Amino acid sequence: MLNVALLGLKGHQGVILEGLRALDEVRLAAVADDDPNALKPVPNWPAADADTRCYADWRELLAEETPDIVGVCDHDGVRAEQIVGSAQRGCHILSEKPLAMTLEELAQVREAVKAAQVRLSMLLTMRFDPPYRVMREVISAGRIGEVVLATVQKSYRLGNRPEWQRDRRTFSGIIPFIGIHALDLIRWTTGRELVSAMAYQSNAAHPELRDMEDNASIALRLDNGGSASARLDYCRPAAAPTHGDDRLRVAGSRGVIECLGAAHAVTLITAENPPEELPQPEPQNQFVQYVAALGDGSPFGVPEEDCFRMTEVCLRIRDAALAGQPAEL
Repeated sequence: MLNVALLGLKGHQGVILEGLRALDEVRLAAVADDDPNALKPVPNWPAADADTRCYADWRELLAEETPDIVGVCDHDGVRAEQIVGSAQRGCHILSEKPLAMTLEELAQVREAVKAAQVRLSMLLTMRFDPPYRVMREVISAGRIGEVVLATVQKSYRLGNRPEWQRDRRTFSGIIPFIGIHALDLIRWTTGRELVSAMAYQSNAAHPELRDMEDNASIALRLDNGGSASARLDYCRPAAAPTHGDDRLRVAGSRGVIECLGAAHAVTLITAENPPEELPQPEPQNQFVQYVAALGDGSPFGVPEEDCFRMTEVCLRIRDAALAGQPAEL
């Protein structure tokens, strides 16, 4: 039986909890969060059992428990410390993104994970969504030819943002926080490396958010001479049918593939064929795949090197945007 602990309930912990319900030999041993109200429902979670313990302090959890796997889902400001602490306890780690707030913290995380010889992955959950898996397969098969241009959008409802997202000490910024999904989709679906970027970010219309940006635009150069762009915003209207409006379009020398709209239909058009809506596979749960990979030693859906690379890319782009300078990646 594998024991799982959650450090924080401020992220994609739902992926882990959903996966736990599908796995017989894995249990939720402990949960830590500094908000008592967040911990109150834990005993009634379908993923919890009578022995699941709750802690107000994640350090106490790591001192008292012996988890095999730690899900790091707290705010950005404490993430690197939690990963380092979990690694030093010999725990395998599935972490929120980004892995760190700064490049210096990222180096500390890398050193700790390497020294402990534990396995690390990151909750880049969009890799497991059917539309983007289809797009990756089609592009990898060469059906659109050489990748020329990739364009991605992530637009979210603003809603009532938690206090930690309004403070730069605990929030990494719009580019590392949601831009990491967008930039990873470009890199992962196209197979192209991100070489350089120029980015702009600001809070143009929501002063109540204080340190949190409400928009960002990123222009990128790809390693084959192509280009890419990412648009990020928190301006999706409250009356919109879904929380997010995610879009990905990749244009190649022989065709175009895109995923647009709330239905997330994937359309392919090539020089030989008119527009065609492609069938999609069943959704995957990242935590289930993560546990399977731990068991047989196979690669994670988000390999460790991609976790470090995408965190570094986003931190460099964020820092360059703050300085008004281009970023070499």
